[in-house]
Amino acid sequence: MTELTEADRAHAVRRAQRHAAAAALLREPPPLDARPGHRILAARGDVVHASRSRPVVRWDLDLATPDGKRARLSVIGKAFVAGGGERAWWLLRELRSAGFDDRHLQVPEPLGFDPARQLLAQEEAPAGTLYERLRRDPSHALPAVGRVAGWLARLHAVPDFGLGVLPATFESDKLAEYAAALGGELPEHARRIDALTATTVRRLGEAADVARVVTHGDFQPKNIHLDDERVVVIDFDRASLAPAARDLGHFVGQSLTMAASVHGHLDAAGSWARTFLRAYVSAGGDYRAAEATPGYVARTFAEVLYYRLVVRPVGTHAFVADWLDAWERHLEGGGALS
Repeated sequence: MTELTEADRAHAVRRAQRHAAAAALLREPPPLDARPGHRILAARGDVVHASRSRPVVRWDLDLATPDGKRARLSVIGKAFVAGGGERAWWLLRELRSAGFDDRHLQVPEPLGFDPARQLLAQEEAPAGTLYERLRRDPSHALPAVGRVAGWLARLHAVPDFGLGVLPATFESDKLAEYAAALGGELPEHARRIDALTATTVRRLGEAADVARVVTHGDFQPKNIHLDDERVVVIDFDRASLAPAARDLGHFVGQSLTMAASVHGHLDAAGSWARTFLRAYVSAGGDYRAAEATPGYVARTFAEVLYYRLVVRPVGTHAFVADWLDAWERHLEGGGALS
């Protein structure tokens, strides 16, 4: 039997501490401010994700409704350890009021907010995610990709309801952070990474005068839940007023790199980009935003490389050359719909 190292033991202790902190959220039932008159008869809960900053738990509730009937409700609880839960509660309510409560395109119903626990309670989304379809067979998921594009086109048409504007230097600051860290991790590619970063900043700057819209900020397959009828998008922690192309490029870049990580090559989800962008425009999305997508795809390649090599290292650099080539191709290409 292999003996645990000191680092392994320390990691196990931290993991246990995170799980215990998340489990503590389950000692009290979730808040149900949006369901007045409902009484909780029984609650069974478990930890979904033990995180230091955003632990997630789940309850299965047996309820007594105001008319005396019984009902069941599955509730997700997300704690905002460093704050921000009240903003998330407000944001979901605003989006539901703006139309994301219909039969097909939704955000989870916000059920309540407990300021003492900084706990947002929300309706559980459909179990299946777009990421799971990406893992199975990207080519068979194209109809779902089209539905998801329609969801995003609707979001970008929502009138501003008081979101903050993404700071003007946000992208250049982040890209500088990524380039410095990647150059240290990949000294043999440092000059190329610096050049790609400079070109990416320039491409994003060229689109700096476009109108800002309500954006999700982390629009990617793991945050998109769906079944045969509904598309339900979660996790609006990075929502802001920003160029629409930012969401488009993030989705395309994340889809390409996630598929490559599973299937071994960047072409695995190659058909997603054109399907997604065309469906976005067909659903009323801005054609100019779709055309400006490649610069934001390039920006997403930089971000994903940073997380895979620096933040949570995957232990190999074998894919790096191909991904740098793809980063460059997106910068050199013309409009995304050309």
